[in-house]
Parts: sequence; structure tokens; C-alpha cells
Amino acid sequence: MFRLPRPAALTIVGVIIVGVVIVGVALLGASPASAQETPPAAPVTFALSGPDLARGATGIDVALLQLRLAQRGFWLSEELGRFGESTRHAVVTFQKFYGLKRTGRVDPYTRLAIGGFPDRATVSEAAGGHRIEIDLGRQVMIISTNDVVDGVFDISSGKSSTRSPRGSFALTREIRGIRRSPLGVLYSPKYFTGGYAIHGSNSVPATAASHGCIRLTNQTINYLWASGLIPIGTSIKLA
Repeated sequence: MFRLPRPAALTIVGVIIVGVVIVGVALLGASPASAQETPPAAPVTFALSGPDLARGATGIDVALLQLRLAQRGFWLSEELGRFGESTRHAVVTFQKFYGLKRTGRVDPYTRLAIGGFPDRATVSEAAGGHRIEIDLGRQVMIISTNDVVDGVFDISSGKSSTRSPRGSFALTREIRGIRRSPLGVLYSPKYFTGGYAIHGSNSVPATAASHGCIRLTNQTINYLWASGLIPIGTSIKLA
């Protein structure tokens, strides 16, 4: 969920605050069922031209960026109006999803792509049910319910020498907290086959870099545990 700092609360207009409530609850912090029961928010306008935005930026333009990303399905959890690590990963995820250069900066091309089209992210293929897609080519994770996207998340899968397995599986077991394995430390892993898991990591680069598992940011895996969005038994496809 977004966190509204005290100074910003005095300056951001009511429509933005309403947008925070709708977007934060319906798209970021709710369960799939409650998200679909919430009326859709009116599209947030993000200017097609303006300065580049990057980590450390603050202000209303950053707030509108965050709301626009959330409405389009790209998960983030950050103080409204502050461009931190979660917002950077959301921008990278957007760039991955739409084939843009993976910089984590909102350059003119990224700004145009974010602001110029209101469409929410879509699943790779219609399959129904509640499921996880790991798009190994684009390096993103898509969680959906009945083919409606609940959220798109930044990942880093197995590098060329230790590729992630491909195929259809289901989450079979999970460990909350630190799990030390021969290949390194896994934070709050959710396993889907053998020793392969979705797990938190301090390092989630824009390219495939893991030993075969699916890395998420620690903040993301904490959200997935807290929200109950991907419980044991959730189907997962890596392709």
C-alpha cells in the first residue's frame, strides 16, 4: 500500500487521495476476490512530456506515475510521491513487459508508454483460474484470477548456466524467514518443484542471474505472504 507522508497530505488534491484509496485497495493490497468486487478507478492522467524521473525524485509527478503504474497492474509499495526502490522495480517491470530498455528511469519513451495508453496488463494466454505465470523471456511474474491480472512483478530467473525449469507446476511447500541452501540464502521461499522456489532476495537485477530459482525483492515476497495472494496449491507455469 502507498503511505501518504504528512507534508504531502496537505498538498495533494482530493482526487489524488481518492485515487490512492481506490488503487491501493483494489489493485495493490487486496485479495483477488475483493479487488474484483471494488469498482474500477477513473484513469489517472500522467503527462506525456516532462523531466526524466529516477530513484530519489519526489513530488506530484512521481505520485501520478505511481498511481498510473498501479492502475495498469504493476505492483509497488512506496510512500506516495517518493521514487524509491519499489517504484524503480515497478518501472523496470513495465519496461520489461513492453520491451523497453530496462533502465528503471522514466525517460521520454517510457513516459510516453506509461502515460499514452490506459490498458491494464494482460495475461500471456487465457487459462482461467488463479495462477502464476513466470515469463522467462521478459523476466516478469504475472499473477491473475480468471485471466484478470492481479499484479505484475519484477523477477530474476536462472542464468544461462543454471536455467530455471520450464513447465507447469504448483506451489507445494513454503518456509517463512531465512532458508540457507547449498546455493545461497533464500528468503521466505515458496517451492514449486524440487529445490526450486519463488523467494525474496537482496539482489534482483534486470536480467536472469539466479541459480535457477525465481528471485523477487524481499518487499515483494513479504507482500505475497501477507496478502495470501499465492497460497500453497497455486498453479505456476514457467515459459
